[in-house]
Amino acid sequence: MSTVLLAVDGSEHGQHAADRALEEANARNATLHCLCVVDRRVHAEPGLSTGELSTIEAEDRGHRFVDDVAETAQDRGVAVETAVKHGVPVDVILEYAREVSADLVFVGEHGDHDNHLGGVGRRVADAADCEVVVATERVDSAP
Repeated sequence: MSTVLLAVDGSEHGQHAADRALEEANARNATLHCLCVVDRRVHAEPGLSTGELSTIEAEDRGHRFVDDVAETAQDRGVAVETAVKHGVPVDVILEYAREVSADLVFVGEHGDHDNHLGGVGRRVADAADCEVVVATERVDSAP
């Protein structure tokens, strides 16, 4: 059985990556692993101080992102596993892809983060041991 990894972040590009990953997982009869990474460069590890609230909120958003994909996958009959991890997104995505023996990785072209942290999809594509699809957002054509 094939394994498809989807890295999500709630962005429009990430949603398009999710749509494409769900289609591909269904076509391959693959297990879809849906991963959201809380970027530790932006959000520190959770703690007890009020300064750590943004980290907790980011993790909660991550769980909502993967839960939404999981619900859609289950509706389509696609086996799905979800994870929310902390770290540097490129590193965590690559490590997780190896951990689950991903055959294919989907990631959005631009994430839901500040521009200075961009390029995750490109860097994953450059370093991955498997095929990577960097999805752009859907552009609807005019009638």
